[in-house]
Amino acid sequence: MNYHSKVIAVCLCYSLLNSLHAEDFLSFSGRAVKVWDGDSFTVRLTENSRQFLEPYLTPPEYRAGVITVQLAGIDCPERSQNHPYWQQSRSQLMRYINNQYLNIQVEVNRNQQINRSATRFFAVVRNYRNTVAVNQAMIASGWAKDDYRFSFGYPYVMAQWEAMNRRRGIWANTDQYHAENEFRMRLYGTGGNTPEIHPHPEYRTQGNGKRGGETPQKFSQSVSQQYTQQPRWKNEVPGNTRIKVPQFKNP
Repeated sequence: MNYHSKVIAVCLCYSLLNSLHAEDFLSFSGRAVKVWDGDSFTVRLTENSRQFLEPYLTPPEYRAGVITVQLAGIDCPERSQNHPYWQQSRSQLMRYINNQYLNIQVEVNRNQQINRSATRFFAVVRNYRNTVAVNQAMIASGWAKDDYRFSFGYPYVMAQWEAMNRRRGIWANTDQYHAENEFRMRLYGTGGNTPEIHPHPEYRTQGNGKRGGETPQKFSQSVSQQYTQQPRWKNEVPGNTRIKVPQFKNP
């Protein structure tokens, strides 16, 4: 094999390795028209996005051009279960998104199925003013926590660690803080569980999204190394003790 053939072979292998670790996402836009609680809201799609998403929308969603979005990778006090703090969590999300045009990114699997349930899309959302995802910002505010079952990894876990250390939001309550801190130490401590880290889309837009002019697109990206880094809670404790996942308690 001559030099040029070797170079081509290496490039093909590198491309194949990248494709094996690549994830597909849909990126589109819409305006937040109603916030339900700290992680769920209704979006009126731009016309371009409505047409782009037609294969993934139910007939009523397509006709109305309206979908429900849930912030992926986080857990908030639920309005439907009347959890304490749901109103404060909802108010925080409203500060980030209410009546604003948003960039919305949803994962598509190998079978071209979008990450959604019968009633909502699970997405990473940005408000065009900040490249940091609203999902992560909610955790940093202290009014949401990293959902270890669907975690986006290191930046999200560390955002929660800082919010807890500064006693922001929910974590100002001592009972909430201690229950969650113990759980996280067991989860990420030595000998503990190693949760699966889910792929997080990078910020990609085309067009002027601030005025609803973003061009929807499908893109593929390799999983970012910063998100696949395994988090470690800084106050680690040994052991593999199983404890119940703490729920939001009444203050």
